[in-house]
Amino acid sequence: MKAVILAGGAGTRLRPLTYMLPKCLLPIGGKPLLERTIQYLKGVGIRDVVVCVAYLKKQVMTQMGDGSSLGVRIEYAESEVPMGTAGQLKTAEQFIDSTFLAMNGDIVTSLNLQNLIDTHNAGHKIGTISLKKFEVKVPYGYIKVNTEGTIENFEEKPTLSFMANAGVYAFERRIFNDIPEQKFSSLETDVFPKLITNGESLNSYFDDGAYWADVGSMVDFERVNDDYLASEKPAVLR
Repeated sequence: MKAVILAGGAGTRLRPLTYMLPKCLLPIGGKPLLERTIQYLKGVGIRDVVVCVAYLKKQVMTQMGDGSSLGVRIEYAESEVPMGTAGQLKTAEQFIDSTFLAMNGDIVTSLNLQNLIDTHNAGHKIGTISLKKFEVKVPYGYIKVNTEGTIENFEEKPTLSFMANAGVYAFERRIFNDIPEQKFSSLETDVFPKLITNGESLNSYFDDGAYWADVGSMVDFERVNDDYLASEKPAVLR
């Protein structure tokens, strides 16, 4: 099985760090994020990786090379400008011939990839989306109103729980049929809603004990480094 890493974004929320260095090469605990992601994939035996690159792509390709130094084979799906998660994924189509994994290039996680793959294979759906549970403290009173305008429930400053997209996927190759050619598009806003509207089914996978962090902003980037330096390191970061 191959894995596709979406690493073409400009990392605007990480400026000024990303003016000269692509987000996927920022160091996490002394090693580039992309290198750690590849090591994570190797943990389930994945040795063939497609890296979707755009912003400062020559730096990525020069530093990571063909992957032999990491014990993998890296192919590069290139675009001239960032194209969104779906647009970048579409550039990898020529390298994929069967079921594959895909993941955002700006996350760090210890999510159990083998269980994700097994869940996807058992579900026989076009794709399986990994989930992350979030809890948000609402700073106001939460009011539920019925269709007649009558208040049915009032709860002062509750904590609301919801499931969000964790940015790690298993896909069937036919997912590419639902992504437009050479166009900026998003898996989250363009492809997944369209699939559901058209009657396709998407699986979900939830790993409650997994570490997960988005390193898309400066605050998050610093927090992940702090996590790495803490006594209990996320398994994916070791």
